[in-house]
Amino acid sequence: MSLPILGILISMPAAAGDSALPEAKPMALVQTWVTLADQDQTPVADPGGYGDPEDDPGFKLKRVRMGFEGKSSTVKYGITVGGSAPFDAVEEAQGAALELGLVDTYGGYSPVKGLWVSGGLQKVPVSREALTGSSHLALTERSVSTHWLTPGRDLGAVVDYRWRFLRARLGAFNGGGTLAGDDNAGKLYAGRLEAKIGEGAVYRTYGSVDGFSLGVGADGWANEDAAVTSQGMGVDLIVRVGGLAVLAEGRTVTASPNEDLVLVPGVFSETQRQGVMAQIGYTIDRFEPVVRYSVLDDDLDHEDSGDVAEMMSGVTWHGSGDQVRAGLGYALRTEMGPMKMNNDTVRAWLQLKL
Repeated sequence: MSLPILGILISMPAAAGDSALPEAKPMALVQTWVTLADQDQTPVADPGGYGDPEDDPGFKLKRVRMGFEGKSSTVKYGITVGGSAPFDAVEEAQGAALELGLVDTYGGYSPVKGLWVSGGLQKVPVSREALTGSSHLALTERSVSTHWLTPGRDLGAVVDYRWRFLRARLGAFNGGGTLAGDDNAGKLYAGRLEAKIGEGAVYRTYGSVDGFSLGVGADGWANEDAAVTSQGMGVDLIVRVGGLAVLAEGRTVTASPNEDLVLVPGVFSETQRQGVMAQIGYTIDRFEPVVRYSVLDDDLDHEDSGDVAEMMSGVTWHGSGDQVRAGLGYALRTEMGPMKMNNDTVRAWLQLKL
């Protein structure tokens, strides 16, 4: 069934007494970048580094999404299509491109209050910054450590339970299989436990909250892919007081090549990766100045070009209802290994959300 027809059927009101799906609400997101200045403008590009998309001055469609979603006390669903530009030159070299496709496709059911069971293409329950919706990111993009040390999205099932101030999520996924089915015997398993104190939202930073709000979380995951077996874990927290919002995470991942290889592995020996990020921002009326620092080390045993740090600072203006955002920021990149590059960037962005 095509997406337009499905959307029409879902939005049709049910006859009296019938149990219908909740009404579908359309959504759309467009994020555009403008690179105002970039230090890397040599005819032959420098070697691509983590966190550096190597954008020359000009315009870029960073992210576009559209779809619909619905939720009641017992049923929820959503279908989103769209695409995102590659996060950096490393991801682009691995074949990433801005291609339109399914982003989220899920359905969920709540058999009892506080418990949801959902299946489909959805986020793996790992990392507060990764689980934060793209439209709520203060700087329109996640930190380099979060991007490279978390699983992202996958096809599978998630059990989500909330009890008082606690929330627990468990998920089982294909672990890299296609949408039509899994392509290897391995699976990805993830679990996350978090606690929340206060009434403020803990998956966004913009706005002022009454009193004190705190969210803390810990998670772990394991993925046995066709060529590499990986295990990761992390902790995160967010503190909100008035207009102040502080977000921090620490993550570690261990990757090892599998025996009896069929595919070329991404690593040829056990590799330990680590990363941290910290972000502080403050809401002043409709403005949100933010500073974020993140560090990624893709191999603790070697000092090389995989050791990077990035400080991103900027300010975002939020329109009425937060449907429009416009911002300006500076990305200061520092290579911590022997190879140094001039690759800082001045960037502006515009976000439209329905």
